[in-house]
Amino acid sequence: MNILRGLRSTRLVATAALCLIVPHAIAQTPLPQESELGTVQQEITSSAASLEKIKSDIANAIKEQGLISDRLISIAKTIQSQETAITAAEERILKLRKEEIILRADLAEKQEVLSELLAGLQTLEQNPPPALVVEPNDVLAALRGAMMFGTLVPELRIEADILAKKLSRLNRIREAVEKEKSVLSASVTNLKTAQIDLDQLIAQKKQLVFDSSGKLDSEKRRAAELAERAKTLKQLVADLAAARLRREAIKTREALALEAEKKRQEEFLLRPSVAFSSTQGRLDYPVQGQILRRFGQNDGLGSELRGLAVATRAQAQVISPADGKVEFAGPFRSYGQLLILDAGEGYLVLMAGMKEISADIGQSVRAGEPVGIMGKGPSSVTLLGDQIQEARPVLYVEFRKNGEAIDSAPWWIGGTKEAFK
Repeated sequence: MNILRGLRSTRLVATAALCLIVPHAIAQTPLPQESELGTVQQEITSSAASLEKIKSDIANAIKEQGLISDRLISIAKTIQSQETAITAAEERILKLRKEEIILRADLAEKQEVLSELLAGLQTLEQNPPPALVVEPNDVLAALRGAMMFGTLVPELRIEADILAKKLSRLNRIREAVEKEKSVLSASVTNLKTAQIDLDQLIAQKKQLVFDSSGKLDSEKRRAAELAERAKTLKQLVADLAAARLRREAIKTREALALEAEKKRQEEFLLRPSVAFSSTQGRLDYPVQGQILRRFGQNDGLGSELRGLAVATRAQAQVISPADGKVEFAGPFRSYGQLLILDAGEGYLVLMAGMKEISADIGQSVRAGEPVGIMGKGPSSVTLLGDQIQEARPVLYVEFRKNGEAIDSAPWWIGGTKEAFK
């Protein structure tokens, strides 16, 4: 897998690189005005102080990114919880709708019979059979009427009671549907609010790095201009040249120390908080959905699947299952949108099928931090062959150890259970 080895070697160039003020050779030209030389020296000193402040700003930005990561993880959990609530509400509404359809069909079939029964009941109530006290001379007619009334009325009452109960159930179903619609609407509103907060935090996290990089680039240009001005000064005196070399040596040592400290901070930030090998049975699935195919099953192309295929709801939130560093993020061959996460100890986590990836190459992410969203329809991943006919988006997840695909089942919470929480 030469391509994957190449991807593993990709690294994000540190945006907070150090800027050294390089000395220039002493020009053998007439002496400069002392005031002009003093001004340049003061500006060089000011530039060095600015670089020190930028170092402090970068350290603060690194801390702020950690706090934002905590908030991103919390919002991602909220989004997945709302997605689960929406799915449950949709299923309850569908069940109630099915019951309503069955009940309406049953009432429609009995409509003609019920109409006749109700009409008969109304007729009997308006024209009751003659009683003996009313028609004492027509004993036979009174007895026949009483027998018919006694036989028919209970049956009509029973049918009327059944009708009333079914109509009452129909009304309760309608009320339940409206209630579930209200719950669904609230869940959708909460989901949209959480997604807006998520987008704002992701933009804020990226802006922290962008701002620090912009300040550092600006200070680099300023230092270069100072060096150019110093170069054009005429005939710097020999004693100033010696002092300048001494200052340069001091600045070089300070710069090297600053670079070493920055590298140490970056390595600490990028290092996973726990060893990946010790997280077996503790990782959350990166997305909520239904597992379609597991590691080792037929991939539809005549071989065994080397990962896990999970069908999701439209625009589902995708999170990082583990701490790590983003090695690659973007389109890649048949994988579609591909994210490769270096989890340490030689482990890689590959995720493909997303519509959009929010993480950048070289960025460190923590377990539970959002890294992308799914699309609205079938994913563009073509690794699963033609056997999966799935209209929903599908996320493909693959674990690798030293370049070889391994079964991810031991790492997930619940092992081989579905990807639902």
